[in-house]
Amino acid sequence: MAPTELLVGLDIGTTMTKAAVVSPGGDEIAWGSAPTPWRAVPTGAEAEPADILEAAVGAVAAALASAPPGRVVGVGATSMAETVVLLGSDGFPVAPSIAWHDGRGEDESAQLTRVFGATAFSERTGLAASPMCTLSKLAWFSRHRRHGPPVVRALSVADWVVHSLGGEQVAEASLASRTGALSLAGRRWWAEGLEWAGVATDLFPPVVQAGHPAGKVSLADLARVPGLALHFPEALQRLEGAALTSAGHDHMCIAAGLGAVGPAQILDSCGTAEAFVRTVAPLDGPALARAVEAGLNAGWHTVPGMYALVEGQLLGLLLERVLALLGVTEPEALTALDAAAVTVPAGSLRVVQEGFDTPASILEVGPTASPAALWSAALNCLSEGAQRITGAMEAIAGPAQELFFSGGWARCAGLRQRRGELAPTLHWPAVTEAGARGAAMFGGCAAGLFSGPGEFPVPADRP
Repeated sequence: MAPTELLVGLDIGTTMTKAAVVSPGGDEIAWGSAPTPWRAVPTGAEAEPADILEAAVGAVAAALASAPPGRVVGVGATSMAETVVLLGSDGFPVAPSIAWHDGRGEDESAQLTRVFGATAFSERTGLAASPMCTLSKLAWFSRHRRHGPPVVRALSVADWVVHSLGGEQVAEASLASRTGALSLAGRRWWAEGLEWAGVATDLFPPVVQAGHPAGKVSLADLARVPGLALHFPEALQRLEGAALTSAGHDHMCIAAGLGAVGPAQILDSCGTAEAFVRTVAPLDGPALARAVEAGLNAGWHTVPGMYALVEGQLLGLLLERVLALLGVTEPEALTALDAAAVTVPAGSLRVVQEGFDTPASILEVGPTASPAALWSAALNCLSEGAQRITGAMEAIAGPAQELFFSGGWARCAGLRQRRGELAPTLHWPAVTEAGARGAAMFGGCAAGLFSGPGEFPVPADRP
């Protein structure tokens, strides 16, 4: 029998925005998606907040249009971190949102280190001072903006979507942890850092846990957002009155939704960026600084009372560049290449990438070089990065016994083969959109169906 109650989850990612309609038992029923609407600028990318919202609502409408009858009782939204929406006194956006990977804020992050000290900043925030930090972007914005209404509020992307749908202005803890403006101990906003950035010390709203009820869906509130060009499909009427929540940072949301939050479990989320997540007890300041020195980030998890160790690499971006070089554009060609690379070694061929977002180099092209060998070499490069990251996590949290593999690139057989070397047990859950499904589960918390992630239904592995 079809469920009489439904949950909706929304995952606003760097490349795509995905939505899923999910049963309270955790079964995915329908899906929708739309490209995340960045526009290229010389420093990287930015987007109009109304366009982000339009993509999100469009994805939800598409999912609901193909879903069976049933009352939507809960809606959760998860998203990429660092990018924020800046609001004026009327509660609406006053500037484009800068992408987390945009280069703006480089000079400001260097100044942040000089003013506060690298170690002190890491002990407070669990992060390294970098242009990626929201705080660096805010400092850039306040020093380069020449006109426009005052900025009185900043919301992470998932929090902005929840607010636009009718919810309160809140800051979910795992997203707040990625701003560089949160003192992790006590979950308090860092007034001195915000003053340094040239913004109000109450720029961010109160910090809440993923799953916290933030209000009810109001399509009337949604319709008032300036610049929203969407003509609301009839399917959206099914959202009216559903409980709303922010489901936090996408990678932590996925970990909670898949049940990958045990002390010896690790999540490997493979999208445009690959993220590894380990769940740990809260760390003190010196331990946070040591984690950052080892190349990791730390912050509050979507799991109550826990921290997450996080680090990643641009897996999808690197692999897409290699495919473009090889002229592989069709799924069938990728499947054939991937199958060949399972048995074809890289030989002397190497792909080398020195930094998180630096161009990769292809080295030692010998007589056995071939498309399959190059694909193997690219996978080997990413495996070396994965081993460095998981090794640093093991030094803090102990050996991992189970690895949960998720995301679009989990379909790559060569990648699965290599990731199986990182832990004794490899899980590949039978989930289509892990982020959207996890967000829907947190929507169930807001609706009162679950008391927390410990009650989420855990999906079975693929056969």
